[in-house]
Amino acid sequence: MKKLIIRTITGIAYLSILAAAFSLSKFVLISVFTIFLILALYEYIILSQKFPAPKNRLQNLTQKYLLPTVWIFIPVLLLEYWCIILNATKITAALFVILCLNDTLAYLFGSLLGKHKMWRKVSPKKSWEGFFCGLIITIAASWVIIKIPYLNDIFTNPYLWIGFAFVVIVAGTFGDFAESMVKRYAQEKDSGTILPGHGGILDRIDSMLFAVPAGFIYWAVVGL
Repeated sequence: MKKLIIRTITGIAYLSILAAAFSLSKFVLISVFTIFLILALYEYIILSQKFPAPKNRLQNLTQKYLLPTVWIFIPVLLLEYWCIILNATKITAALFVILCLNDTLAYLFGSLLGKHKMWRKVSPKKSWEGFFCGLIITIAASWVIIKIPYLNDIFTNPYLWIGFAFVVIVAGTFGDFAESMVKRYAQEKDSGTILPGHGGILDRIDSMLFAVPAGFIYWAVVGL
């Protein structure tokens, strides 16, 4: 119970920072994203120091430069590009709303009902029950989310909104698994300790790192 309370308080603080950043200005929002980027890269560097010794030069270059660039730097840069160049702050906010809601629901229902693990060796706490409950309820809630005044003019077609939610949730789940694989490779439970009850900043934005590129591709293809 104590861990759940700490996790909840930290989650509220994290969401409050994001909400304030979105409501204030693009400069504040980009500053927050940049801080996330710096912290995430720092955590990765610490984790990478605990990786097994690389077997060859290519693996060494991949672990030191390629992986953090493709996995962390480019998605966050794409997020900032979305906000500054494309002026798509609202769709960025929508992405975070969907991810946070799904993560919360998947965690709660997985804790209560989870019996069938999705990938026990990589992420033993993730269950199919939690995944499907989070997916279905979040998509259903999309019909309500689209009525929020700040977000109600993003999608002219509600089915495009549901498609966006589906893509973001599935990609975000793969993002969770990717980070879990990195942590297991480093033999660590969490990426850091900056967020009590959650771990590090990478533990908080892991789903976003896959959801942003996937959401961007969806956005580009359907022409939102």
